[in-house]
Amino acid sequence: MPFYTHVLTTSDFGIQNYIFILVAFLNVLYQFGFDSAYLRLSIDVDTDGRKRLFSTAFWSQALGAGGFSLLLVLFSGPLAGAFMIPGSQRKLFVYAAGILMLDTLRVVPMAHLRLKHAAGRFALINLGNVIVNIAGNLLFVLHWHKGLEGVFWANLAASAFALVLVLPILFENVRAALQGPAFRQLLRFGLPLVPAGLYGNINEMAGRMFMRLLKQGDIDRLYPGKGYDVLQLSGIFAAAWKLGIFGMLLVQMYRMAWQPFFQQRQKDADAAELFGRILRYLCHFVGYASVTLMVFLDKLVALPLAGGRPIIAPAFWAGLGIVPGVLLAYAFQAWVVHFTLGLYIAKQTKYLIWTNGAGAVVTILGNIIFIPLLGLWGATLSAILCYLVIAIMTMRRSQRLFPIELSWLRMAPILIWLALGWALGTLVQMRPGDFPMGMRWAAMAAFWALPFLTGALRLNELRGGLPLPGSRAAGNADAP
Repeated sequence: MPFYTHVLTTSDFGIQNYIFILVAFLNVLYQFGFDSAYLRLSIDVDTDGRKRLFSTAFWSQALGAGGFSLLLVLFSGPLAGAFMIPGSQRKLFVYAAGILMLDTLRVVPMAHLRLKHAAGRFALINLGNVIVNIAGNLLFVLHWHKGLEGVFWANLAASAFALVLVLPILFENVRAALQGPAFRQLLRFGLPLVPAGLYGNINEMAGRMFMRLLKQGDIDRLYPGKGYDVLQLSGIFAAAWKLGIFGMLLVQMYRMAWQPFFQQRQKDADAAELFGRILRYLCHFVGYASVTLMVFLDKLVALPLAGGRPIIAPAFWAGLGIVPGVLLAYAFQAWVVHFTLGLYIAKQTKYLIWTNGAGAVVTILGNIIFIPLLGLWGATLSAILCYLVIAIMTMRRSQRLFPIELSWLRMAPILIWLALGWALGTLVQMRPGDFPMGMRWAAMAAFWALPFLTGALRLNELRGGLPLPGSRAAGNADAP
């Protein structure tokens, strides 16, 4: 993203943003929720049953992805018109179809690595994807000057490379069979995740979609003298949202490890206490990472690269003020991920349709109301309210299905500490000139020390650590 801010215009960034919004929505349809279904159902079967699930999930996704990609290619012209993208760029939708197809073929193998707690191999495959993507961008965009087309070529190359890396997993597990009983099992668990995932993408992408609600008069009133148009402002908002990617990475990292962990530890005698303790650790980890980034964000993006250019081009700095809000939305999302444990354990994933659906209603109404009034902050506020509603609903339902230890006497100081941290980070990014570096370092030192001084974070707990995902408590050696 820093690279793109220097080689793409804000309008080009807006075009790329709209196409990848479509990719995100289609990604949910391509996958059928079979990755989560495979993870959950594999816990209850033997090796042969697991391979039947693996093969059925893989072939189902492969056939579905082929059909969806064909439709995407055939309708690339109308889609370009619907997204206000020039007809000369309609080929970008063809490239998007290829990216979706390749990425879908590695969904089940990657879920298998999560099931096996093969974190190193999982990370290396994704790292390889990133390295090839970066190299492709340097070649196609920087060296060959292919612009937006080069961006999509790089993504295609990265997706193809990652697929090659998972071929050994496919050869080991896939069979030339698509079994009806296994397909129905996967569908019963995974299908409710599709509308839930679509609603989730609405919640994630709505701000970028609804930015088009801004009239030129609203833009001139909210950003006087800037000369922005709606496509430029969409690009600035998309770049600012991507600066919150650190929050998204924390959430994704936690989701990848958390789902197989709680499903394997659910029958342990100390599960309720363990899961409650992990929630407290999660809150502290998110707080430390997010607030530290917020306090120094404007300094980080201005750091010079080779040639003296800053990491992020100054044309995109107008969006820095909303990044703390983006990180807060992701913090609520991390809370949601933690409390999916009750829904997954009880096999009530259909409730996600209601939680994400409620969030979608909040975010759509919020964007319609707040974007014309507040611009970029209107979209950000809508996202915060959306994930707050989902977090409350998910927590309440999960606690009824599988209650964990949730002492509000211990949680209250943590939540207050988080609120103070976010207030600090938001003030710094809204008025960076009022906060010299010395003041920022002093504030961060106090923020880091406060949980230990108040007893919210205890050294004796940290020394004890957490059990490894594959381990078992002594009294639960026979737990499945």
